Amino acid sequence: MKNVLDKMLSNLYKGIWAVDANNKFIYFSRGMEDITGISEERMIGKDIKDFMEVAQLCVGDETHFTELSLQVKDKLKPTRYHSLSFLTPEGNLNLLSGHIIPMLNGSDKYTGFICTVENVSEQNIREKTFKDMITSKKKLEDIYKNSPVVAFLWTAEKDWPVEFVSDNITQFGYTPEDFTSGNLIYGDIVHPDDLYFVRNDVTRLEIEGRQFFSKEYRILTRAEETRWVAERSLLASDEDGRPSYYQGIIIDVTDRKLAEQALLETEKKFRLIFENSPLGIFTFDKDGIITHCNDNIVKIMGASKDKIIGLNMLRGIKDQKMKDAVKQVFARKTGHFEGKYVSALSQKVTPIKADYSPNIAEDDSILGGIGVIEDITARIESEEALKKYAEELATANEELKSLDQMKDRFLSNVSHELKTPLTSIKGYTELIYDESLGALNEHQKEMERTVLRNANRLKRLVDSLLYISRVQSGNIQYMFEPVSVVEIVEMTLQDLKIQIEDKKLTVEKDIADNIPIINGDRDKLTDMLTNIVDNSIKFTPEGGLLKFTIKEEDEFIHIVLKDNGIGIPPDMIPMLFQRFYQIDASRTRKYGGTGLGLYICKEIVTAHKGEIWVKSEGENKGTEMHIQLPK
Repeated sequence: MKNVLDKMLSNLYKGIWAVDANNKFIYFSRGMEDITGISEERMIGKDIKDFMEVAQLCVGDETHFTELSLQVKDKLKPTRYHSLSFLTPEGNLNLLSGHIIPMLNGSDKYTGFICTVENVSEQNIREKTFKDMITSKKKLEDIYKNSPVVAFLWTAEKDWPVEFVSDNITQFGYTPEDFTSGNLIYGDIVHPDDLYFVRNDVTRLEIEGRQFFSKEYRILTRAEETRWVAERSLLASDEDGRPSYYQGIIIDVTDRKLAEQALLETEKKFRLIFENSPLGIFTFDKDGIITHCNDNIVKIMGASKDKIIGLNMLRGIKDQKMKDAVKQVFARKTGHFEGKYVSALSQKVTPIKADYSPNIAEDDSILGGIGVIEDITARIESEEALKKYAEELATANEELKSLDQMKDRFLSNVSHELKTPLTSIKGYTELIYDESLGALNEHQKEMERTVLRNANRLKRLVDSLLYISRVQSGNIQYMFEPVSVVEIVEMTLQDLKIQIEDKKLTVEKDIADNIPIINGDRDKLTDMLTNIVDNSIKFTPEGGLLKFTIKEEDEFIHIVLKDNGIGIPPDMIPMLFQRFYQIDASRTRKYGGTGLGLYICKEIVTAHKGEIWVKSEGENKGTEMHIQLPK
C-alpha cells in the first residue's frame, strides 16, 4: 500500500514530507530521497532541525523556513515557499519551491504539517566554487557563533515560548535545546523583578499595533547570575492582524549598565557633597559665566541663586584682587583671594578665602573653572581673640619667669645655707664614729652610725638641689681630667659602706684587668655613681645582691650595676630619667626620694658624651643600670 501511495504522490509532487505537532518526521517520500540524497530511515522520528542541518540549508534559509512553518501553525492555512536553497552531497545547489500545508484532526486542532516540493532547479557548480561556498558558510557560522548577539524566534504567547535560538545562548549557560524542547520558555529566564514590566511593554506594543520592540532588562543565567540585556525585536502578525511571533535579538549589556550605575552613584555622591558642603561651591564656563552653585554660596554672597547663576565673573566683579584671582584660571593656573570681599550682587561685606581651579578638557581646551569660597569670619574672630589671649599668656609667662628665677635663687641660697652646717655635722660625726675623740660603747657607736648615714643622705639631697639650681641658671661647670672609673667605683662603694652593711647586702665585682682611664669630672662622676648605687641599695631587699661589671667595648668603658631588687615595669622605663619622676606615689612613700637622682645621672653622663640606660624584666625581677663612657 505504501508503495502505491508513494507512486501516486510522486506523480503529483517531486517530493513530499510531513512532521507531527512536535516537529518529528512521520513521512519522507522516495522523491525526497532523490532530491536530498537522504534516506527515509535516517529521517523518520528525527526533529525537523536535524533535517535542516543534514540538508545543509544555506545561511538564512533555516530561519525563513521556520518563520513560514510558524505562520502555518498559527493561521492553520497553507503557505508557499520559494527558492529554498541547499547543497547536495554531490556539491549541487538545489533551489526548491512548494507548499507548507497544516494537518488538522477532526476537531480542527493542529497536528503537524506537510511540505511539498513542486519544483527543483539544479545548478551545477564547480568544485572550487562549492568549497568556497562551504568555507564562506562556515566562516559566517563561526562569526555568528562568536558574536555577542543571540538570535531568537518567540511565539506571541504568554511569556514567549521559543521556537528558535542561536547557539551562542551558551554565553548565559543555556543550550538551544533547553528552549526548543519546551523545558524553558523565555519568560523563565527574565529576572522576576523585571518580568512584569517586560510583559506590560509587550502587551502595550501588541495593543497599539506597533511592530518594533526595544527594551533593556535583566535575565538570569543558568548559574542564577544577573545579567543585563538589550532586546531588539520585530512583531509579525497574522492575516487578521493578530500578534503571531517575534523575531529579534538580545545582547549582553551588563558591563555598560554597571558602568552607568557606578557613574550615577558617583554623581549622586558628588551632588551630596556639592549641596551639603560647608563651603560655597560654584562652576563657571569658558566665558566666566557662573553655571551652577550650591546653597552655601547663597549665604556667603547674600544673593539668591537666580542672581548668582548667570553672573559674569570677569565683568561683574568689582574687587580687582578677586578679579585677578579669577583670571588665573584662564591662564591655566590656580587663583587665590583672601580678605574682606564686597559682594557685587548684595554689597554684603564678608571675610572670605576663595580658591579657583581651571577645568581643562581632554583636548586641552579650557572649559571654565571651579570656585570654592569659605566664610572665614569665625576664624578671624578666633585669631583676634587668640591675640588677646597670647598677650595675657606672655605677661603671665614673664611673671612666671620672674618667680622661677626667685625660686632658683632661693633654692641656691637655701642649699648653700644647708651645706655649710651639714659639712660640720658630717665631719664631727665621722670623727666621733671613728673614735678619734674617744672610745664609744656599742650603743653609742650605733647611734653615731645612724647620724652619719642620714647626714650622708642629707648631703646627697643638698648636692642634688645645688646641681639642679646650677643647671637652671646655666652655671654648671665641669673640670675634665684623666680619671680611673675603677677607682671612682671603689670610692663610691666605700662611701656607701654603712648603708650596704645595714641591709646586709652582698657586693660582687667583675672588673676586667687594665681598664683604661677616661677624661672626666671626678666629682660629677662620683655623684652620678653614688646616686645609682644608692638607688640599688634603696630598692634591694635585705640580704640581696649588688654586682658591678666593668669592661671595655670598642671605644667605650661599659659599667653595669645589677641588683635583685623590686625591678621596674617595662612601660615605666622610658620616663625614669625625667626630672622629679617617681614610678608611683606608694613607692615614694615607702622608699623616699625626690625623683632627681636619675635625671642628674643622665645630665652628667650626657656631658661626658656617654650613654645611660636601664633594663628590667619586670617587677621583682631586679634591675640592670648600664653606663657607657668614652675612653
